[in-house]
Amino acid sequence: MPHPTVPYVLAAPGYLTGGGDWEHLTEWLLRGHGWRDVSTIDQHTALASPDGRLHVALSRRAAWTWSLRAATSHDQDWAALLGAHIPVEYITELVDTMLRPASRYDPDVLGPLHAAGWTTAAAAPPSTTVSPDGLVRFTAEPTPSRAPRPWHAACTVDRQTWWTAAFSTHTPPGVVAAFTRSLASNDPLLRMAIGTPLYGCGPYTRVTQTPHGYDDEQAQLEARITEARGHRLAAASPTAPPPSSRRASRTR
Repeated sequence: MPHPTVPYVLAAPGYLTGGGDWEHLTEWLLRGHGWRDVSTIDQHTALASPDGRLHVALSRRAAWTWSLRAATSHDQDWAALLGAHIPVEYITELVDTMLRPASRYDPDVLGPLHAAGWTTAAAAPPSTTVSPDGLVRFTAEPTPSRAPRPWHAACTVDRQTWWTAAFSTHTPPGVVAAFTRSLASNDPLLRMAIGTPLYGCGPYTRVTQTPHGYDDEQAQLEARITEARGHRLAAASPTAPPPSSRRASRTR
């Protein structure tokens, strides 16, 4: 069935564009990566990885907050809590990093922000980095020497806090770095024109018209689901022996 024509825009910076379409994360995990729906009555949606070690949930009770949790075998379980006004594209990047073990240990958390012109706040703790427009603060919590640091961030416009994000101790640096890369990105995000920009954010949001719309969003989602499913099926398939090995076995 054709979807009604709805005008879309490209909006930037991303951290002011709102949550977007949550199905871009949930359908990608369910249909692409084979996650399970484990929702309860208190949750809008809750998903678990096939091995049960990773969880992504959107809670109704906690002011529509996303939670990401990981259970490890080294007593270093970790969690992240992210407001629903954080773009789903940012959260998808975090989950994608969770799914790729080698990328979880990138230690360069603040590098993307510094490269994008974020600065250290003069009137804040020295571990606070501020966006060029002054609307987002990203802070490393103080900890004892050598202890893993928790991080938190907040986006505030005219005294209205649009979202907060908190990463617990033991959150892999690569996961936190995925978040800072998203914050630092200048790429605009596709959003419905209705409701964009967020109330109060108009003076700080750049909005341009675009011919892209709902069908383009869905096509992009289906392509990502197909790609993820293909990688998952390839990883699950037994590796065929090379041709030379097969020839050798026939001559025995």
